[in-house]
Amino acid sequence: MTDNVQMDGQFDLQPDPRILPMLGEINLAQWRCLAELVDNSVDGFLSAKRENNAVTDPEVHIAIPMTVSRSAQISVRDNGPGMSPEILETAVRAGWSGNTPVDSLGMFGMGFNIATARLGTVTTVWTTRRDDTEWHGLKIDFNALQKQSHFRTPHLKREKVDPHEHGTEISIEQLKTEQRTWFARPASRSQISRELSRTYSSMLRENGVPITFSLSVNGKKVQSRYPCIWGEDRTVENPRFGTVRAYHTIDRNLSDRPFCLACWQWLPAGQTECSCGRVGQIVQRERRVHGWLGIQRYLSNSEYGVDFIRNGRKIEISNRELFVWRSDGGEEPEYPIDDPRNRGRLVGEIHLDHCRVTYTKDRFDRNDPAWEEMVRIVRGDGPLRPDKARELGFSPNESPLFQQFQAFRRSSPKPKVAGSWARLLMVRDNELSEQMAKKFHTGDPEFQDDAKWWELVEEEDRKLLTDSGLGGDQSDIEGLSDEGEEEPQEEPDTPGGSDPTPPHRTHLASLSQEYRHDRSDQRWEVRAWAVVDTDPELGEETVPWKLKAKASGLHEFFINPSHEAFRSATLTTLDALLAELAWSAKDFLRGEQTDIPFGQILAELRERYAGTTKLDPAILSGEASLTLTEIAKGVSGRLNPEDGRALFEEFTTSEQEAILQKMATRQLANPQAVIAEGRFLEFAPRTSILRFFSRHPELFYDGQYWDEIYSELDYGRPSATEEARAQLVRHHEGLIADAIWLAEQDVDDLAATERARLLRASLSLELLAPSIDLNEA
Repeated sequence: MTDNVQMDGQFDLQPDPRILPMLGEINLAQWRCLAELVDNSVDGFLSAKRENNAVTDPEVHIAIPMTVSRSAQISVRDNGPGMSPEILETAVRAGWSGNTPVDSLGMFGMGFNIATARLGTVTTVWTTRRDDTEWHGLKIDFNALQKQSHFRTPHLKREKVDPHEHGTEISIEQLKTEQRTWFARPASRSQISRELSRTYSSMLRENGVPITFSLSVNGKKVQSRYPCIWGEDRTVENPRFGTVRAYHTIDRNLSDRPFCLACWQWLPAGQTECSCGRVGQIVQRERRVHGWLGIQRYLSNSEYGVDFIRNGRKIEISNRELFVWRSDGGEEPEYPIDDPRNRGRLVGEIHLDHCRVTYTKDRFDRNDPAWEEMVRIVRGDGPLRPDKARELGFSPNESPLFQQFQAFRRSSPKPKVAGSWARLLMVRDNELSEQMAKKFHTGDPEFQDDAKWWELVEEEDRKLLTDSGLGGDQSDIEGLSDEGEEEPQEEPDTPGGSDPTPPHRTHLASLSQEYRHDRSDQRWEVRAWAVVDTDPELGEETVPWKLKAKASGLHEFFINPSHEAFRSATLTTLDALLAELAWSAKDFLRGEQTDIPFGQILAELRERYAGTTKLDPAILSGEASLTLTEIAKGVSGRLNPEDGRALFEEFTTSEQEAILQKMATRQLANPQAVIAEGRFLEFAPRTSILRFFSRHPELFYDGQYWDEIYSELDYGRPSATEEARAQLVRHHEGLIADAIWLAEQDVDDLAATERARLLRASLSLELLAPSIDLNEA
């Protein structure tokens, strides 16, 4: 039986006006609401550029309320190309979009309605084009629309003051009570500027991608938040990849693919019809992955990772998914696993314009094949760790992230020999590096390039080259080459006179910075110099150091690190400077109502500026674990298969079972190959590592891990030679035992341990550092 179907007119399926305020219930942060409106402005700029009619000096101005007044309103105004009345009429309809997710940031209708309904109940839109004679506008009043039960609203017009003006202005009035309260807080307005700065940073800078535009909030320009990274000319030499750049550009054009304009879906190559059934909507679209990876000038627990960008807007910020290896067995973090504080510095910006995003624009669609294509381009198919990749049978990885991971994964050099800090592009005093980065972000011109960071790296490498062993923070400045030295260039102290030519002085970048003590309200801008004992600034009594205030407000600190005072396990050049600053602050407070003990001032300065010398139990425990892992890896790859299996058989049955159990936990595909390569030690209990070393010290000396001579040691008599070898082994056995103790103690128990015990163990970790670069072994 067939139904008798008749058509009589049409149904009006336009949504009820009540749908609009319901959109306001979608939980969208305030800054994201504003970003939705900024997106539409940027789309206008992009559209004009594609039509070869680019807007000169594109600008977006946001005005947000500073009080809880009922008359408070929000406005977003741009100087874009504007819209015709016909486009304006459809642009604000819920669910409508004249844009595609390939070319544009926004879905004007949906994003616009969610954002405006979230903030207030009355929205007015004005727009005009360059050739229009007037402004065209409309008002969306949710309450009025519900009362009249239809969507019709008057076409508003107003006179153009400047006949050449163009753009769009959106005003939101009758803000919701909770929104007025939120915007009135200074911290909220700061958050808006901060988030917008990060979100649009790739377009708020010179030579922006895909465009450059200016953005302001309440008249204050929003600055681009660009990562503080090493310069594009910085390189290091890696034994596997040769020259590795600290800044690596990525630009991969993929083959064009068909795209359906009707349902916004990518189609398989060669397909001419979409499953949505709408014909004539298939076009060929460009696909491109581009951007860069770089190395930050400091380590951070939070400020690292890759930003993923769509048409200039950052969708995901500081994402770390590329640092995780995913397989059927689960997830394994791969970076930063070499830092005991879990700090990272690999950063980057990847543009992925052809991948879908969520409607809230906070995440790329992981089900879109474009995402997996990007992952393969940036990090390759296999794990970043070469040993893990070999276990799973992956071919050599040549991806950009893999190269930078291999060159810069560590947070401190191993071994610590001259030049090792430069090979990592690492500043030893990370707290100082972070303080300098803050000046970079505030636009201080002296900190925009990486020269000051490089000076710190060079100073640390000079210490390794010339350290006389009198203390952990000194340099033997006599005999240094003139390269990189700097003489103080200050005005004469005596009127009409001139200072005598200063003797040999070396600028100490690690001590030259601004110091503050908040409670005494004291600030010192210090420039430090390492000098010899005959330097006239030290006086005839040849004091070890001197702090000198200049008329300009600068403080010069002259210090002789070869002085007898530094033949100590505790006194460093930084200690000397902080003691002088504490005394200066105490002297300033004399006679003041606020009286702070000298010891308290010194303790507060040390808390702020001497972080690298702390005996932090959690950090020491983490460093001990990494040290033992490095020792275990010391024999990897240097044994033939027969020797590897024979050495494994030397372990007790219980030790072998423990090793194999850990291999199973790691889901190794070929444990027998791991054993043959000598990598079984990486999975052994820590005490087993010590026993293995005691049985086979010959596998670690003579430049294989440490450079002490062992096999060729010869004292002329066998008994004397064997005793010398035994002493060398006992020395390293004690150091390894200290590392095991540190790694296996509970952090709370370590915190209650006496200082001398912790100090000894921490020094053991330094002495256990390899004498060779393991990557080159």
